[in-house]
Amino acid sequence: MQLDHQRAPLFEAMLDYDQQVQGNFHVPGHKQGKVFDPSGKKYFSSLLSLDLTEVAFLDDLHDPQGVIAEAQRLAADAFGADHTIFLVGGTTAGNLATFLSLCRPGDSVMIQRSSHHSLFHGCLLAGGKPIYISAGFDRDTGFEKPLDPIWLDQLLTQEPHVKGVWITSPSYYGINQPIQELAEVCHAHQIPLVVDEAHGAHYTFHEALPPAAMQSGADISVQSTHKTLSSMTMSSMLHIQGSRVNRVELEHWLRVIESSSPSYPLMASLDLTRRYMVNHGRKQLTLVWERLMSLRNRIKSLTHLTELIYDPQQDPFRMSLRFPGISGFQLSKQLQTEGIFSEFADLHKVLFVFSLGTTEEECGYLWEVLKKIDSYPGHSNETFHFSASWSLERSISKSPYTLQEIHHQRKKRIPLHQAVGQVAAQMVTPYPPGIPMILPGEKFTPIKVKQLNQWIDQGIRIRGIINTEKLVNVLE
Repeated sequence: MQLDHQRAPLFEAMLDYDQQVQGNFHVPGHKQGKVFDPSGKKYFSSLLSLDLTEVAFLDDLHDPQGVIAEAQRLAADAFGADHTIFLVGGTTAGNLATFLSLCRPGDSVMIQRSSHHSLFHGCLLAGGKPIYISAGFDRDTGFEKPLDPIWLDQLLTQEPHVKGVWITSPSYYGINQPIQELAEVCHAHQIPLVVDEAHGAHYTFHEALPPAAMQSGADISVQSTHKTLSSMTMSSMLHIQGSRVNRVELEHWLRVIESSSPSYPLMASLDLTRRYMVNHGRKQLTLVWERLMSLRNRIKSLTHLTELIYDPQQDPFRMSLRFPGISGFQLSKQLQTEGIFSEFADLHKVLFVFSLGTTEEECGYLWEVLKKIDSYPGHSNETFHFSASWSLERSISKSPYTLQEIHHQRKKRIPLHQAVGQVAAQMVTPYPPGIPMILPGEKFTPIKVKQLNQWIDQGIRIRGIINTEKLVNVLE
């Protein structure tokens, strides 16, 4: 059946309701903006009239049979999935529900160790026993390397009871996994491949971009539509294909995880984003791509500022810049004084995220600011290389317990220098970059304790450690 992508069925139904209503006797209490803070109303007023609930013909996200079901069918067609579910709790909600639907208490699961914390929280809720895997990090850029499918095949042969593999692609910095080959390996072992594709929702809509997870054979892809496309914050999509996922079970857990009063503006923004991308996405992506190519060519002419590139096929809508002699924090602060706000900074680099909404004027202004900063002398003797040598090579680490068992076991708090050989009771994660150094169930090693001490002394914030006293939580 030919689907009409000129339509936005959920949004259109909301407009119809707004035009028909003569008496609003249902929630929410602001009654389509009739009562609201006066100073805030001028900013919220146009949205409040569409802040509706499951009444009349507006359907129900948790039992869709009308306009929401139609909007999700259109999204599935646009993104190349067998079925698509709108999420109003962000990709986090999709990751939690996916784990709960595919993993039973005590099941072994394989997780890329640099994953978003929502995957580990999903494993905790499901009672899974994690096997953490990493391909290691590139010394020159600090970016994580893609997983080797041959290595994954070897690991799954050694661990025949694994119930699924969870990976992240693209990474926060835009590095892509070989999803097609990894999916083939997983399917040969009769298990699903789940991709946290939070940062890759735009991949579907331009042939020059890397292929999206659905086009590469993944069983589930969870995308933060709001991160790289045009929907509102907290709105995401979960895409499913094939027969390895029990959709009824997945939808059950989404009802458990998500609010029973989902936001209609968020869902409508997903509906409208799908319509925009089908009808205008490729053209707009091409336009911004050309702007970024021009910006990158100009950056190559600079003396000090350089872009970090690990793979020519990494996401072109992300750019990591470094200035030898200046930390990423310092560079970020200098940019802010000029009105430039980047996505992220760490010791070595600053990350910029571009999208459909990036204008020519913004790119031009960024170029002028970068030229100005490039003329500054360095502010320290810092030389760039990824110093955490323990993580340069690929690794596998197995927890002897499920994450639920770790959560409920007795714990003690000890000084970091006494933690060598102790089993971590929680994640220990430097921010930035937000990649866990130690995960629950792993042991503290001498080299990791040394690195943590160095980072704390440099003023880096580390979740899982009380920095002032350098205390960590371990199992008794």
